[in-house]
Amino acid sequence: MKKYPSIEQFRNVIRDVRYAHDYKGKDENGKAIYLHTDNYPTLKFKGTVKLHGTNSAIVKYSDGRLEFQSRERLLSLEQDNAGFMAAMIPKDLRFLFILPFNEYIAVYGEWCGGNIQKGIAINGLEKMFVIFGIKVDDNWIDLPKYLYSNLQGIYNILQFKTFEIEIDFNNPELVQNKIIEMTISVEECCPVAKHFGKEGIGEGIVFTCVTNQDLKFKSKGEKHSASKVKVLNTVDVEAMANINEFVELAVTENRLEQGISFFNENNIEIDAKNTGQFLGWIVKDILKEEKDTLEASGLDEKKVKNAIVIKARIWFLNYI
Repeated sequence: MKKYPSIEQFRNVIRDVRYAHDYKGKDENGKAIYLHTDNYPTLKFKGTVKLHGTNSAIVKYSDGRLEFQSRERLLSLEQDNAGFMAAMIPKDLRFLFILPFNEYIAVYGEWCGGNIQKGIAINGLEKMFVIFGIKVDDNWIDLPKYLYSNLQGIYNILQFKTFEIEIDFNNPELVQNKIIEMTISVEECCPVAKHFGKEGIGEGIVFTCVTNQDLKFKSKGEKHSASKVKVLNTVDVEAMANINEFVELAVTENRLEQGISFFNENNIEIDAKNTGQFLGWIVKDILKEEKDTLEASGLDEKKVKNAIVIKARIWFLNYI
């Protein structure tokens, strides 16, 4: 399985760029050396509409084998994900794999529309697979604009509105307002839904570095953010005063709904007997997304976990 990586926050990309720039190697004890000796780079990023569906991929191997996958697992017709594999198998998919490769080529996209998700403008449209990434033999490549087959319900994210920004990593806060404006515009009117003659709420934008596709971050509007932030796309970590404040930030309705989506994607029964698995996913997701916030706040991780579990358990048992 060729899993699609998690997309981080703006502040995480700032940290990664600065760490990579300042890294000077290791000392005689094997400890990393970081020295800030010159200016950080200015990098161009391209933004594409972030669609609220379910992450999906089709992978072709050198032996001709095709694999269909969700973000978390390989699919089969018996264990599908929102009908993705069943919808793709009858289609002529040869156009997806015309690029040369040695081991494999992976085509990533969002399976969306129909009733796959709720509360967004693309809900109710014909189900579609919207391609947003291509990986060839472990290397990300630029997404070819011609890679689509609209008559088959396969689209390319570059067919829709895109955005461009330059980020000076010496002063990343200078683009903060611009990113927020772009994000709010998508949340107020999803460009993909508008393309199909429908207006309504969009999720946000994914920004990808033009020269290094490993650098990417997501920007969601308030209605879709998994954390209850005071400012969208903060450039610095925001410390929380106490455990209750951290839980209020992190254990949001959107994040809890994402836990339900994880269950649905993996065909896990939404039942009281699986409460532990739900709580485990929520805790793991929060610690991954908000690790820097937790560290900056100086809170006891064990006590934070317990507080997360209490709130999430009550929500889950009420949900079922």
